[in-house]
Amino acid sequence: MPRLFVPPADFPNITGADAHYVRNVLRLQAGDRLELLDGTGQVHEAEIVSLTKELVTVKIVRSSPSDREPAVKVTLAQALPKGQKMDFVVEKCVELGVNKIIPVVTERTIGKTAKTDRWRKLAKEAAEQSGRAIIPEVSEPTDFTSVLKLKERFGLALLPWELEKNISLRSALQTSKPTSIIVLIGPEGGFSRAEVEQARAAGWQTVTLGKRILRTETAGLAVLANIMYERE
Repeated sequence: MPRLFVPPADFPNITGADAHYVRNVLRLQAGDRLELLDGTGQVHEAEIVSLTKELVTVKIVRSSPSDREPAVKVTLAQALPKGQKMDFVVEKCVELGVNKIIPVVTERTIGKTAKTDRWRKLAKEAAEQSGRAIIPEVSEPTDFTSVLKLKERFGLALLPWELEKNISLRSALQTSKPTSIIVLIGPEGGFSRAEVEQARAAGWQTVTLGKRILRTETAGLAVLANIMYERE
C-alpha cells in the first residue's frame, strides 16, 4: 500500500507535489487506499474520495499506533563529508531508524556546503520507503563544541575513535541501557587529539568499532546497525 507523510496543516488531505505524485505517478483513483502518516507515530489507512490537480481528498478508515519505531532514540551527529556522501548518510540512517541527524563542522571537516533542504527531502522519502512513522529531523549544521554540550540531554554519548583500544561499542551498549543515545562521527581526516580530549572531558565515551578503520559515511551506519541489533 502506498505510504505518504502529510503535513499537519493539510492532514488528512494531500496537496501540492504529493497530490501530483498520487495522481500522475501512482495513478491512484477514487476508492483506492493508501497509508498516511502525520509524524506523531500514528498510521492512518485512508480511502481516496476525489482527486484534482492540486488536491487529493481522503477519508480516514482506521488509525493505529506504529510498531516500526525503535525503542531507543538515536541522534547521529555527522561531521560534514565532502561531495554527495551526506545524501547517502541521511538516506541510509533514516532507513536504519535514526531519530535525528545533526551535520557537524569539526577541525578537519572537508565538506563546506550544507544542503539542508535537500537532506530533509531525502529523509522524508527514506522514511516513507522504509515504513517509518516519523520523519527524522535534519538540523542546521552545528559546530563541534556546541554538539559536545548536547551530551546532558542523552543517556549515552558515544564517539567512535580509531585509537580507542579498550572499550568496544558492544561493551558500551551492554553496560548502559539508555533510551536515548547520541553518536558523534568524525570527518574524513578523523578527529584531532585535542577534539577527542575535549569530548572526553565533556563526558563522552570513546569506543572502538573494530580492527578496521571505516570511512566517515560507513561509520554511522555501522554504529546504528549495532545499536538497533542490541536495543531495538
